[in-house]
Amino acid sequence: VFWLFAKILKSAFFATSKRAKLDYRLRVLISRLIGAAIFVIGIFAALTVIVPSFKFGDLIAGLGFTSFIVGFATKDILNNLLSGVLILWKQPFHIGDYIFIKDKQGKVEHIGVRATSLRMDDGEMIIIPNGEMYSEPLTIRGAGTQRRMKHQISIGYEADIKQAKSRILQVLTVLESVTNEPKPEVYVTDLASEGVKLSIYFWIDTNKHKAMKAVDEAATAIKETLNKFDIELYPPDSIIVQNADKSPSENGSKKIEM
Repeated sequence: VFWLFAKILKSAFFATSKRAKLDYRLRVLISRLIGAAIFVIGIFAALTVIVPSFKFGDLIAGLGFTSFIVGFATKDILNNLLSGVLILWKQPFHIGDYIFIKDKQGKVEHIGVRATSLRMDDGEMIIIPNGEMYSEPLTIRGAGTQRRMKHQISIGYEADIKQAKSRILQVLTVLESVTNEPKPEVYVTDLASEGVKLSIYFWIDTNKHKAMKAVDEAATAIKETLNKFDIELYPPDSIIVQNADKSPSENGSKKIEM
C-alpha cells in the first residue's frame, strides 16, 4: 500500500512541479526523495504490525546518536547536496554562462546536484563543489554576451604616450575578434621602474571567439605595430649596475645602454 502511495505521490509531484518551471534534475531528485521517504515509513509501519514489540519511537531514539555521527562525517557531502538543490531551484546561473569565482573562471558546462563543471579558457575542465559555488561571491556573465578583456604592456619613458595609445586603438579596431561597440580603451595606469604601464581594454563576442585566442591576436598585433613605429616596449633605455659593497660616491657603477 505504501509503495503504491509513493508511486502515485511521485507522479503527482512530477506533474504539478512542471507548471512551476522547476529544473528537471531538481524535480527528479525531490520526487525520488518523496518516494523513498514514504516507502521507508511503510516498511516501519509493516514491522510494527508483524512484530508487536517493535516500536518506531524506540528506533528513532536509538538512531539519534548514530545520526549525529553520520551527519558530522558527511557534512561536506550534505552541504554540497543542499547547495546544489538551492542552485537548481533559484538558478542564479545557467549552462553556457561564464563565471568568475575566486581565482577560477570558465564557462558552465554542467550543473549537477553535487558539483558544477566549468570549462576554462585553456580547455581544461574544473569541477567545483556546489557548497563553494553557493557560498563564494560569483561574477556571472550571461551566455552569448560580450566579454571585456584586459591586457597590460609597458613602454619606455622616451616614447610618445599619445602616439602609442593612438596606434594601439587603431590596430584593435581592425581586428576581427575585437568588437567595435563598446570601443577599445587605453589608459596609463602606472609610472613604474620598468616603464610607463598601459592598460588596454577591449571586448569580444564570446559566441564567435575564444578569450585566449583573442588576447593572443591582440597582443601580437600591438607589439608589431609599436615596433613598426619605433615605440619601445619595456625595459627602459638603460639600467644602472652598482657594486653592492661600494657607495654611490665611490661609484663602481656602470651605465649599460640597452
